[in-house]
Amino acid sequence: MIILSNKVLIKSQNVICNKIASELSKNLYAVVRSNLSAETLATNNAVIIDTTTEDMDESLEALILSGNPNVKAFVLTSEEELTIYTKNGVLFISEKLGVTNICNLIRHCLDMENYKKQVEKATAKALLYMGFHAHFRGYRYTIDTVYLVIEHPEYINNFKNNIYPRIAEMYGVSSESVERAIRGSIDTAFDKYMNRFEEFFGNAVYKPPITEFITFCAEKIKLEVL
Repeated sequence: MIILSNKVLIKSQNVICNKIASELSKNLYAVVRSNLSAETLATNNAVIIDTTTEDMDESLEALILSGNPNVKAFVLTSEEELTIYTKNGVLFISEKLGVTNICNLIRHCLDMENYKKQVEKATAKALLYMGFHAHFRGYRYTIDTVYLVIEHPEYINNFKNNIYPRIAEMYGVSSESVERAIRGSIDTAFDKYMNRFEEFFGNAVYKPPITEFITFCAEKIKLEVL
């Protein structure tokens, strides 16, 4: 079960933002009204900005310079078309979508962010227990791979074309280096802590192939987090 603990910072006093604040307050979100600054962003998980094109750069610059990359930023625009687009990690939403649709979109984004963090935390905990070295590249690649398989179970049947290239793109490396790093981490951990692998898998095991290891981890983590 996902427990929401998001605090949403709203920098606006216009009618639609007031309605969004009222709606989000009903759904376990603590809505805070304050100026956009590093201090206020440090204690909030999301920020909703309603601003004009002329002063948008200043607001977004404050967000970027805040040193808090975990903050989700939503900018409400007055564009006539029902547009939604992302730029520099910021989600721009047309006010014409309406309060209900905007709130549903914000909730979805924040819920997925919470879910991803929980999956990554649970995966990291399991890998560290099995003897993975946190400073190895394969450790980080494995965490991302497990999340990718949970998010896209259809990728399981073709790691070489669906999984490795995506992880490689994230880190600016080759697909082959991703595969080697994950395999190296599994081998190192298994050779030293085979008993912990057996405990994790629930039975005596041989050194698992990457696909088998990732698939099992994904299923076990998914059951733990949901």
